[in-house]
Amino acid sequence: MEQETPKMIYRTLGNTGLKVSVLSFGTWLTAHDEKEEQNIIDCVKRAYELGVNFFDTAEAYGYGVAEKILGKAIKELNVDREDLVISTKTRECGSGVNDKLLSRKHIIEGVKNSLERLQLDYVDILLCHRPDSQTTLVETCRAMDWVVEEGYAFYWATSEWSPSEIAEAYEICEREGLNKPIADQCQYNALYRENLEKNLRHSFEKYKYGTTVWSPLAMGLLTGKYNTGDFPKDARLYSEDGDHKFLRFYFGADGSRRDQTIENLKKFCKIAEEQGCSAAQLALAWTLVNKDVSTCIFGASKVSQLEDNMGALEVASKWTEELENKIEEALGNEPAPETDYNTFAPKRPRRKVALDLDM
Repeated sequence: MEQETPKMIYRTLGNTGLKVSVLSFGTWLTAHDEKEEQNIIDCVKRAYELGVNFFDTAEAYGYGVAEKILGKAIKELNVDREDLVISTKTRECGSGVNDKLLSRKHIIEGVKNSLERLQLDYVDILLCHRPDSQTTLVETCRAMDWVVEEGYAFYWATSEWSPSEIAEAYEICEREGLNKPIADQCQYNALYRENLEKNLRHSFEKYKYGTTVWSPLAMGLLTGKYNTGDFPKDARLYSEDGDHKFLRFYFGADGSRRDQTIENLKKFCKIAEEQGCSAAQLALAWTLVNKDVSTCIFGASKVSQLEDNMGALEVASKWTEELENKIEEALGNEPAPETDYNTFAPKRPRRKVALDLDM
């Protein structure tokens, strides 16, 4: 008997009424090459069939190639535009001196070019793809407000902005009566936790900020494929000198956490085996049971890979405090607690506050 597909979960994105699927499809790593076009289109179609309504891309992904492929996929879906939530990001697309960063010129020209590639009249969310220290935040906020007011996007958001940058943007928008940002697209997974669980706590508590998290599988580390510590030439984390820039997130800037991380990954995969699921499913479930995660973006180049990832919904539906504690013990990387200076006692960890044990 064919197993019933778990029902998709939808959450509001930040302090808005916008509903997004907790698992969403992104084109960061899988849509840079037009040779992959049909595979991506097939994945988008299957993701939609399984309840995914949120699809993410960026002008920087293949310098527009990913947007073009997603645009073709949306056309082939042939569904009402209202049934989809589409986001793209602006910051760099080209070699010209004004083809990058977050000036008014690039934001407005960039979103128009993105819409042309996507074959859409608007996107639901336009994100600032990383901060920009060369442009005043006032200029960026005013330009993003213009994009929203003109109907090129319904909302604007940030990506990997610090809590202080988010707070400053909020203050500017409040003072000038501008549309405020609604969410941050930040990295979050079982190996990289500090930013979402600790740094962004103020943004969640004060602004009800949303998140569209990326790399929930830690560039593939959490799938168990690299538990030997070796990365073949076709692996995303391969580099000739063995020091791929993304490995620094997980192994430390100097590689000092490499051996311990590999051992922890083996423990994590053992827990997945005991749960009767894949390591990828467990990793995705670990991420999405945190209610501070509005949606969890994953990529796939094969429908079979996408379908396996969707099994995370079933794993999440059976999440228990016992399983949570077991993984916590195996990884041993919970961020150090902050101090509540009213009581001089440690604050309850944010993940514990936001854990959803009633999926």
